[in-house]
Amino acid sequence: MDRLLKILLSGVVAGVILFVTASIVYNYIGHISDPSLSHIFREKISMKWFYKLLIITAGTGIIMALFYSLIYSGLPGGNIFKGIFWGFIVWLIIVHQPLITLLVVGKFTMDLLVSWILQGLVSYVAAGISISLIYKD
Repeated sequence: MDRLLKILLSGVVAGVILFVTASIVYNYIGHISDPSLSHIFREKISMKWFYKLLIITAGTGIIMALFYSLIYSGLPGGNIFKGIFWGFIVWLIIVHQPLITLLVVGKFTMDLLVSWILQGLVSYVAAGISISLIYKD
């Protein structure tokens, strides 16, 4: 039971980090730039939008924590490095498929690249670190 509690707690904390980062970036650029979230949020900002983003990022954080718990012993380094590595891997998986698609279609801009790098890399690595600090054995 202790392991399940750690997974849920670390996942929710990671989700809150993802939510706060997405909200801050939205405040500055006026739209969700994270490719894992951008196609979901086409409506104007509202409380419905707020709750939807909170639930999705918390779910993403819990899924990240669950997979982290499964591969924890196979990740290199100490706790914090494991979290950095895990966040980087998740960022690579989530961001690069839509990035390649937009490059092929020709709808890719430099602003989009910068926002994906800043928002995605920072938020997923921070989420990975939070998971590693809470889940540590």
